[in-house]
Amino acid sequence: MKKIIFCAFAFALLVGCQENNQTSVNSKMSVFKKNTETTKAWLGAFMQNDSTAFFSDKYMSEDFIWSPPAVGMDSLPKAEWKKAFRAFMVNYDNKKLTNPQYYAALGEDNLPDGNVRAYGTWTSNFAATGKKSMLKWYAVLQFNEEGKLAHYMEWYDSADLSKEFD
Repeated sequence: MKKIIFCAFAFALLVGCQENNQTSVNSKMSVFKKNTETTKAWLGAFMQNDSTAFFSDKYMSEDFIWSPPAVGMDSLPKAEWKKAFRAFMVNYDNKKLTNPQYYAALGEDNLPDGNVRAYGTWTSNFAATGKKSMLKWYAVLQFNEEGKLAHYMEWYDSADLSKEFD
């Protein structure tokens, strides 16, 4: 009889944990969907060269950190990120993220954590020459509790920025 009671208790505990885990995953996926919409709007402002919206506190936390793609480079504060991205906005026209893909970022438990992983190919034109450029890109965007971008990590081959495509 004790074995039956123990097995029933163990089964109930297992089912309860799975239900709690599923509720947590559903909650985090809801946050991920909201953060994906924020990501799309933020990247849209970049593509439109709308620096007022792109750099606004609407999207960015006050303590925003940027981890640039350069190997061995430390994470940088918001002021350094703004400086770098203002240069992108001036030097590249017709910026477009083609084939964008958005996936849920995963926490240490390998479950969605509400943050966003983004993939795509940036196309643009060099402002000085009009020549086309292309850049394969990957980013992880981490948001704070207010739904504002807190940490932006990106990876790409910066050598692609110097290539011109027809």
